[in-house]
Amino acid sequence: MRPSPSRTCLPWLLAVLAIGGAGCGAASSAAVADPTTIAPTTNAPTTIAPTTVDQPTVTTTTTSTVPPTTSTTSTTTTTSTTTSTTTSTSTSTTTSTTVEPLPDPALPATNTAFEAIAAANPAATLTVRRDGRTVLARASGVTIDGAAATSDSPMVVASVSKLLTALLVARLDEAGFIDVDAPTPWAVAGITLNPAWNGITPRELLTHTSGMPVVRPEWFERSGDCRSFLPTVVDAPPQAHRGRWTYSNGNYCALGLVVEGLTGVPLDVAAQTILFEPLGISGAHLTTGGQLPSDVGYALGVDRLDRLGGAGSFIVSTDDLAAVIDATTALDLEMLAWPGIFVDQYGWGHTGSVDGAVSCVWTMELGRTVVAATVAGTRPNTGGAACDLLLPAVAADLGIEASGRPDRSPR
Repeated sequence: MRPSPSRTCLPWLLAVLAIGGAGCGAASSAAVADPTTIAPTTNAPTTIAPTTVDQPTVTTTTTSTVPPTTSTTSTTTTTSTTTSTTTSTSTSTTTSTTVEPLPDPALPATNTAFEAIAAANPAATLTVRRDGRTVLARASGVTIDGAAATSDSPMVVASVSKLLTALLVARLDEAGFIDVDAPTPWAVAGITLNPAWNGITPRELLTHTSGMPVVRPEWFERSGDCRSFLPTVVDAPPQAHRGRWTYSNGNYCALGLVVEGLTGVPLDVAAQTILFEPLGISGAHLTTGGQLPSDVGYALGVDRLDRLGGAGSFIVSTDDLAAVIDATTALDLEMLAWPGIFVDQYGWGHTGSVDGAVSCVWTMELGRTVVAATVAGTRPNTGGAACDLLLPAVAADLGIEASGRPDRSPR
């Protein structure tokens, strides 16, 4: 039985309320949402030929503590900086506490895969966590302010944003603020839509089965944010593919607006309060606020991503992504389920692909291992292709019982 909101106002939701969110009460059930999707690409290359121009610096950081607790860390690190042709070392140390050093599994195949990606792009980051600790953190390129990028440098993650939005919905459902199997509370989302959408549930939006129009080019060709653009997508009834998985950004744009309506704060503030702060980390923000000096730059300008909202507007580091996904619970996974997330023989996760940026976040070994990678560039040209390179390498290095090219075909 679903617990009543009065018994499920968890500490993180109380924090939301303290900054102006909705009170502990039943969520409105006045409306419904949208789903559509395109099967992830599986014909990506298995290798990337290094480019011959401007070889970027590749930084490897082996951390001697548990993962950083804030976006400006105070941990003891040793950093080695290499290029594809020369090797030099430099060390810098900041101290706080001394803890047992992390294991050093070497991960040669994973390092080789990352270095191929890094050599082909302006910037890339990779974080691998196992048993709750970071075992590999790699980065190449520079941030907007000219500093060397690290695995804690925020980057455009494209549709991996959907994984964060889905997790926010899961936490609100667990706390009784929304019922994903009841009509979507469109009233709190604050948009005008065709009345035929009133029967759509949040679960249909989560799984891209709502009948949401795809209109993919328009998400990038028109001005305005998610709130101003979505009404033009839902001004007609759900389309005939309702009930069938059809990938559409509109589903998660809508879910992001519902999250904002239920919490009373912008989507990135809700994510910070509900997902990141309980883990002692920060730094995620949205493209609608522009990029920060500590971000890795997005060459095409982040304003072209504003209308995606919860479908693709998050800017976040691979360290923070990996930590949040590593903290998912069995209850979360009732919401983070196929076909809302992708599944293959290695585990589950999500990919992101926009012009000039791709991302891959994947869990392996029933959540024991988490891989998060983001690329500023075009090689590979999809998040699925990045996963294709990295997941077999991680599996080989860690002795995970899965092999071959990842198969994320619709089940």
